[in-house]
Amino acid sequence: MSRIRVLPPQLVNRIAAGECVERPASVVKELVENALDAGATQVQIEVHDGGRELICVRDDGCGMSPDDLRLCVQPHATSKIAVDDDLFNIRTLGFRGEALPSIGSVSRLRLTSRPRSAELAYSVELDGGVLSGPTPGNAPPGTSVEVRDLFYCVPARRKFLRTTQTEMGQITEQLARLALPQPGVAFALRHGKRVMHSLAATDSLRQRIADLYGEELADVLLEISREGGGVRVEGLVAPPAESRGASKWEYVFVNGRFIRDRFVSHAVREAYRSLIDPARYPVVFLFVRIDPAHVDVNVHPTKVEVRWRDSNYIHGQVLAALRDRFLSTRLDAPLRPPAEHDAYRERVRAAMVDFFTGRRSDEVTALKSDAAEGARRHDGGRSDEAAKPRSGELGESAGGAFPSSFRHSVAASPSSARAIQLHNTYLVVETDDGLMIIDQHALHERVLYEELRRRIAERPLESQRLLLPEVVRVPADRIEALETHADTLARLGLDLTATGPNSVALHAFPSLLDRVDRAAFIRDLLDLLSERGARPAADTLLHELLDMMACKAAVKAGDPLTPDEIAALLASRESAERSSNCPHGRPTTLRMTLRELERQFKRR
Repeated sequence: MSRIRVLPPQLVNRIAAGECVERPASVVKELVENALDAGATQVQIEVHDGGRELICVRDDGCGMSPDDLRLCVQPHATSKIAVDDDLFNIRTLGFRGEALPSIGSVSRLRLTSRPRSAELAYSVELDGGVLSGPTPGNAPPGTSVEVRDLFYCVPARRKFLRTTQTEMGQITEQLARLALPQPGVAFALRHGKRVMHSLAATDSLRQRIADLYGEELADVLLEISREGGGVRVEGLVAPPAESRGASKWEYVFVNGRFIRDRFVSHAVREAYRSLIDPARYPVVFLFVRIDPAHVDVNVHPTKVEVRWRDSNYIHGQVLAALRDRFLSTRLDAPLRPPAEHDAYRERVRAAMVDFFTGRRSDEVTALKSDAAEGARRHDGGRSDEAAKPRSGELGESAGGAFPSSFRHSVAASPSSARAIQLHNTYLVVETDDGLMIIDQHALHERVLYEELRRRIAERPLESQRLLLPEVVRVPADRIEALETHADTLARLGLDLTATGPNSVALHAFPSLLDRVDRAAFIRDLLDLLSERGARPAADTLLHELLDMMACKAAVKAGDPLTPDEIAALLASRESAERSSNCPHGRPTTLRMTLRELERQFKRR
């Protein structure tokens, strides 16, 4: 008896389902792509229990006859290709004819359709791959596909589904990938009785982005456009100041299809290189139009990868489109008006005192006066004597920026009184055997990180409750992180609740981060938590979160420091662990001996 056998059709379909039907979001993708290929102008998606119980996609497309209904659920039955050459001229989103039979083999599927010219609609059903119908009925023109009890006949696959919130996050992300290149199509997404998205048809990509991610982001995006060699690159990209903490914000489409491509990604990173922190990610919505004969979309089961005929040319066109726009645009980050900046700085000082010392507001007021006096001496020039901070004041005039355990008298750091600040970024300090140059941000970041690490080991971080909750718009797939990491967020002094499919309400915020843009911090935080998944290593995650907080709260390059602030920062350096490097690993201090200095001037 032969050991090799031909697999039965149902098993073949379930194997195919394992490749293209990974989770409910995969079903939504396949069904919506079919709707768009059918010429739909309105697509309605209804989901129950994160897609386990029901996924229903309705469209107003061309519809199908009873004969086509019977055929469309057969393996590799399609109207989109007929001969070999068609594979190299694909102008539709779907083309393999795998989606419906694969989905029907692992669920209970009902498909109802009616062409506009027909008086009756017809339905067919697949129950675990077994076909029945078509049967006549009533329905509006177009097609409706109901998928119930997904993976009911494949329990091993069903148990790998995540929480309802996670699966809905994946579905909303798939909707975004489908809706962005199709602004002229109206989309609606419901989860049970809750409307998750209602996207009106528009002729503006910017408006579609605003509907999905908010006008705050859409308004700052820059238009790009470049054409040549049969390739057109266009879209909207964010200026460097709008970078985010996760790579999900890179949306690239080829002929309307969402893709992930290493050549395009490298071009984007190169264009933003030196404009954003290497640990940050740009926000881009790129659309590449190219002759289908010059790109192969049939290289991955989910069609998310492509193969270019000339990948280097694509890389060059994308890079040039972005660089041309950046070179012709002032990319300076917006600054606060001086009065607002001063008030903000004073609030920072007060918050830092509260955080590290627990002082009362009247003591904070006194410290503000000391800080103002120090700033006047700094601005108007000072003698060596005036530059010396009075005993007990170190750290105080910095608004408590340095913890009480780091306060020292001048005698503890004799060289600090001779320190100078260069370009509001570096501190140059004379030492017994030469000099050292300190990056003020890197050192302050290390100091704050160590203090945060010590404090969070004892108790949750101090937080400030807001008089009115601040609503922050975030992608729907970031909402689950609130529940998954609720304990961690509480330890950090954050009180966040979900208020909608795309928004969270901030009720309390860490006192240390008073100067930080709260909305931007929350988005970056949720990006980081979502990227790390549900069960990251606890120590690693805590390090990353505290690192983020310390980086946000530390003085920045370009921040002027008063003499007392400089002295306190240098004094804190003596007590901080691993003060030679910031938490990212960058050096905080460079040293040059007198001998090396003399050698540079040819004295030796």
